[in-house]
Amino acid sequence: MSGKLKHLVTEIRDYWGLRRKQPIGKLVTILRKEGFQCPHVLSGIGEDAAAIDLGGDNIVLLTTDAIVPELASSNPFVAGYASILVNVNDIYAAGGRPIAAMVNVAFSKMEVGAQFMRGICEAGQKFRVEVVRGHTTPDATADAVSASICGVVQRNSYISAGGAQTGDNLVLAVDLEGRISPNYPLGWDTTTQKDTEKLLHRYEVMRRLGQQRLLNASKDLSNGGIIGTSLLLLEYARKGAVIDLAAIPYPQEIELKDWLKMYISTGFVVTTIPRRTEAVLAMFHEHGFAATSIGTINDDQKLRLKFGSEEETVFDFTRESIVAPPKPPQIRSLDSESRR
Repeated sequence: MSGKLKHLVTEIRDYWGLRRKQPIGKLVTILRKEGFQCPHVLSGIGEDAAAIDLGGDNIVLLTTDAIVPELASSNPFVAGYASILVNVNDIYAAGGRPIAAMVNVAFSKMEVGAQFMRGICEAGQKFRVEVVRGHTTPDATADAVSASICGVVQRNSYISAGGAQTGDNLVLAVDLEGRISPNYPLGWDTTTQKDTEKLLHRYEVMRRLGQQRLLNASKDLSNGGIIGTSLLLLEYARKGAVIDLAAIPYPQEIELKDWLKMYISTGFVVTTIPRRTEAVLAMFHEHGFAATSIGTINDDQKLRLKFGSEEETVFDFTRESIVAPPKPPQIRSLDSESRR
């Protein structure tokens, strides 16, 4: 990769999946200044799934996502399916189990709305999530679909996105048993060709990792890709890392430069202390993931990529931000002693 690393870094920085997240920071600023703060919220902005503490042994998890308009218009069935999938991933990333979904669909033609719902039902059956509420706009000028999911996690099993500690290993776990999506060339489809039992066995690894308190932080892979998702994890924790590109597993039929930007249907970036890394990797492998340590968390608030003797900085959080102004994680009462 001699001479190509700098070009790769530029590609990643300019990738739409990452750039489209940057305006979020302005909205987050408004929320932090003007929004109401509820005492039951354990953690919210910055998490894949917000944690609501109502007392007792379990914590309620909430997450929401909208599907990009281009997919909603071009393939409403796939968009409906994806609206459930992306939220399911968020709940499992927190160590939880998804239970129920709420959906919003907007369309001008009934056949589009019906395809949204068929995709939503297909994913609901596959991931065992019931749709319990929703809103319909049957006279919209543009097709759109979004969903929210409620889940639950045992109090001592909750995994925050913002818990990365200096010295942690950064671990990437991906499902390589998939295919390039027929609907999106930068999508790696790992779910549509698997049955429910096999899929849930994959996802169960996150609940086991949470129950055994093996992780400090976790995020599911978003449309920002492997590097973009790692950046979000680091920004929330106010940490930095060096990622070794040579350590990243990827399918032989895909070039690394494309793999780094792909939306991977089933995958996670997590952090854990060195003495627990082997146990974490073994558990991922047991559940069918390709998993490896790809870097180490540090304090410099920069993400750097290296390949052989080359090294380049992708992002410097001391000078710029992605989705939020720099601020420590707002986890209000999470006991993390046993994760150190």
